[in-house]
Amino acid sequence: MRQGEQLVTINWTVYEALTLLKARAGLEKMEEIWAVVNTPEIVTLIRVTEEIEAQALDIFFHFKDKLWGIVDCASLVVMERIGCTQAFAFDEHFIQASKQRGFQVIP
Repeated sequence: MRQGEQLVTINWTVYEALTLLKARAGLEKMEEIWAVVNTPEIVTLIRVTEEIEAQALDIFFHFKDKLWGIVDCASLVVMERIGCTQAFAFDEHFIQASKQRGFQVIP
């Protein structure tokens, strides 16, 4: 990360990642990542509100031809709200969304 840039994510994405880490890398690695995510100097963690959830569901149901998950849709809502133009992503559906929603994916 370049100096002055902040990593931003939503709590739903973190929970999804923690679940995968716990299963694949173990409890200790999952707890290490949780500690990093809870360091405000490193990560801005945005909690999904009812309003964000409603907008995410609108996107999810509107794009019937896409396989985007609801967590991805919530991330898209937050990205648009904060003016985010770049995202780290490894999920093919999120990469697909980047082409339609106009942001750059950084592998």
